[in-house]
Amino acid sequence: MINGMIGKLNTRELNNKYELIPPVLIFLISTVIYLANGATISSGDTVPSTLLGFNLLENHTLNLDAFRTSHFCSASYGNCYFFVDGINGHLSSTYPIGTAIITFPLYIIFYSYLKLTYYYAGLFNIDLTSVSFDIYRIFFEKLAATIITSITVSIFYLSLRLKFPLTISLISTYIFAFATNTWMTSSQGLWQHGASNLMLVSTIYCLLKANHTSEKSQKRWLLLAGIACGFLPGIRPTSTLYLVAVLIYSVFTYRFQSRFWFFGLVSTLPSILWNLYYFGSLTGGYGKIFHTSPYLFTFNNFITASLGTLISPSRGLIVFSPIVLYSLLGIYQVFKLRFNQDEKLIGSMTIASIFLLGSYCFYIIWWAGHSYGPRFMVDIMPIICYLISYFLANKVSNIIRYKKIPVIKFLVFLVLITFSTLTQMVGAFGANPGVIWNPIPLNIDKYEYQYRLWSLRDSQIERHTQAVIHKIIKPPIEQPAYLQGLSGKIIKITDDNNQPLNYLISVEPGVEKVLKAKLQNTGKSTWFGYESALERGEIRVRCRFYDELSKEVSDLRLYVSGKPRQNEVTEAIASINFPKKVGRYKLVFDLVSEGIGEFPNSTGKPLYELDINVGTQQLTNSQLIPQPIFLQEIKIINNTETIKAGSILRMPIFIKNKSNFIWYNSGRNPTNLSYRWLDASGKLVVADGNRTILPFDVSPGESVAINAVVTVPTIPGEYTLILTMVQETVAWFSDKQSPYPKIDVTVTSDS
Repeated sequence: MINGMIGKLNTRELNNKYELIPPVLIFLISTVIYLANGATISSGDTVPSTLLGFNLLENHTLNLDAFRTSHFCSASYGNCYFFVDGINGHLSSTYPIGTAIITFPLYIIFYSYLKLTYYYAGLFNIDLTSVSFDIYRIFFEKLAATIITSITVSIFYLSLRLKFPLTISLISTYIFAFATNTWMTSSQGLWQHGASNLMLVSTIYCLLKANHTSEKSQKRWLLLAGIACGFLPGIRPTSTLYLVAVLIYSVFTYRFQSRFWFFGLVSTLPSILWNLYYFGSLTGGYGKIFHTSPYLFTFNNFITASLGTLISPSRGLIVFSPIVLYSLLGIYQVFKLRFNQDEKLIGSMTIASIFLLGSYCFYIIWWAGHSYGPRFMVDIMPIICYLISYFLANKVSNIIRYKKIPVIKFLVFLVLITFSTLTQMVGAFGANPGVIWNPIPLNIDKYEYQYRLWSLRDSQIERHTQAVIHKIIKPPIEQPAYLQGLSGKIIKITDDNNQPLNYLISVEPGVEKVLKAKLQNTGKSTWFGYESALERGEIRVRCRFYDELSKEVSDLRLYVSGKPRQNEVTEAIASINFPKKVGRYKLVFDLVSEGIGEFPNSTGKPLYELDINVGTQQLTNSQLIPQPIFLQEIKIINNTETIKAGSILRMPIFIKNKSNFIWYNSGRNPTNLSYRWLDASGKLVVADGNRTILPFDVSPGESVAINAVVTVPTIPGEYTLILTMVQETVAWFSDKQSPYPKIDVTVTSDS
């Protein structure tokens, strides 16, 4: 008898060991596939989550003040919308910090690796604000997103195995991992959805374990479920619906035993304390984004948002993952088993998912901004895939009972799961440059261009598919014969109403307008328009603004449509920003193969020109060109009197533009901060100091705070530091009688 018991125990231990193999393989396979595209697909929304861990470890602070004047606050990142000032005066994350908390253990590993790398390179500090650090930040963002998503998929599989056979568990896990936006959202960037799904799936797994274990072990699983569930509101506030569902389920199922679940909710404290400390409210930085409710409870918005969320060609859940339709049949199976503990749990989560889906049907920005496919719907994917498991279990049961496989139904299922996988695959591998579908040719985040979300032509799936095809079959865009065969003409330029633009037009300063160009391909080479998703080699109309001094102000593009062959006519379109400064400009149009070169042009003349009058009053050619006034106001926050020779200073200063022109931070003649050093006799020893680039364009009257980077002379002595703005290749403000600060400094050889 004893030998028999030992044999059973050994068999059970062996089975337990084998049970660990599938989730480990699932984790490894998911990780490899998620990383295979070699791209990170995210946006400015994820920036705080990628910096908070590094900032705490390197700068030993939770405040994000160091990034106030960094490149993150430039126009390319949307002017720091993801950072916000807290009530305590410190810079904080606009978005919840739950994702940063969940991924912090990973960032400890990433930081340790970076520290070792920097140490062996002879460097001791990591400058998180530098542009060069972005390479590491983006790489580790992708790696962190992939790891937590792969862990989620593995836990999802383990939770299914508590209820379903191996085959059904593997099929449902495959659907969750590769046939939904789990792949294209959660695994590609640190959106809130990935961490939220990790905690949601962990909660369900713990509760299912609690349902199938002893009372003693049940307490532990309830505690773990509470910890996982407690993180949900601090990761993604809308996931609070799941917390409410679990609360109701736990109380009614476990009654007094549910107190252990409540003990686990201590995990809510970090996010609550953060929001109270920085914002004085539970809503956190979201209150800074949404000055009014992000929901619009009208019938028209409900119809638009609900249909868009479900069937929009470029955002619809059913379009991108039609396999989810089988979850509807799964709901029926759960309802039939609703008196069982497990089905009560899944039923409660299903109801929460329905409420969550319903909330997005009234959401104003239902398309989820810059993303691929139905990003918001990732939040309900775990529940949908649990429901699909119930559908599959019922079908397998019927097949066993009737000993007959319904061939047509099986083929339909196979087609839907294949299509759902392919949409994710082309999204991942066509992500670069396919991800620029959102703003090109017109930004869908603007109400007037949202018709693109409903267009069957050039949908997001089609654009990404084109990108994948052209990665496999390279077009001849760089062959000499192709380049020599490029030729075209611009027939006319019109506005958004198709009204031709005359030689001289007037606009308001900084206005944004849609311009269209009617073009003809007069060469032998076929053009590749924006739908081809080539980016490099696409044919575009280049638009360049020149001011009265014939200096280039901006370089913009109109995006050519289609694949016109010789003598065919097509159109180019884009929304462009006109100069902010009042004056006369010339807008010059020509054709380029993007990233490769200009069209051959024997005449040397532009293909099309417009004279632009920017200002509220008409200007005439007889009017004088206003002379630039070089005026600045520079205030030093912390004065420095004694410093080490050869060191590099980072001086916090405030700068105000008191000139009569915009200080551009890029372009042909940007305006930067620089400095000069004088020795004790007043002799100039450093005439041309390093440049500190402005974080964004500064208009007249505007101010900006920056950290001036100054290299100290290497020879000890008494010096005078002069801080001044300089418009590159034009003038130093200090040479134009503009006031500037002079700081007396003692340079020593001591540390």
